Amino acid sequence: MDIDFLIYQKREELWQLLLTSWKQDLPSFRYLGIIAFIALYYYLWYRLTDKRRLVDLLFYGSLITVAWTLVDSFGVMAGLWLYKHRTLPLLHDVFLRDWTITPLTFMLVQQYSHSWRQFFVWNAVGAGFLAYVIIPSLHIAGFYHLIHYNYTYIFLSYYIVAALMRAAFHLTVQVQEKARENNPRPLENALIRPAFKPRDDKEE
Repeated sequence: MDIDFLIYQKREELWQLLLTSWKQDLPSFRYLGIIAFIALYYYLWYRLTDKRRLVDLLFYGSLITVAWTLVDSFGVMAGLWLYKHRTLPLLHDVFLRDWTITPLTFMLVQQYSHSWRQFFVWNAVGAGFLAYVIIPSLHIAGFYHLIHYNYTYIFLSYYIVAALMRAAFHLTVQVQEKARENNPRPLENALIRPAFKPRDDKEE
């Protein structure tokens, strides 16, 4: 049998199982608890974040989101951990961990880190908070279960991913600043410069 078709069949079976599990969770207080926890996390982040740096913080948070979604997907597919309850019928709960607690926490880490030395300290605080407080709490509440992984590995994973994404963030900023030095205000120049040669209104 074609291996690709076999994978498709297994995925179809998995989808039906995930959909059934998700429908069973919908009317439960546990599901409402997940939604409330996500909303509370966003509210606290919004209250604590520096709105003057919102664009930069959101860009850094986007890098964290993309990177950790890949890590989480690999971890679930490799059987390192699993999600027992989900906001959507997906194999891993992207809204809870990948799109909420991880990026929002490290955006605050980035906000309070004005140098790499400060970042190394705050990054340890943020990674430790997630690995030794939030994740164990989700485990106790029955949302999340570690199989072939432990909290120290999670701490190291968070720490490394956050550091790599900060390096990527600053590299991108440097490229942007260099481009602005070579061509200051390109949008303004394009808007000021007429697209067509002015027409002579005088009729001969």
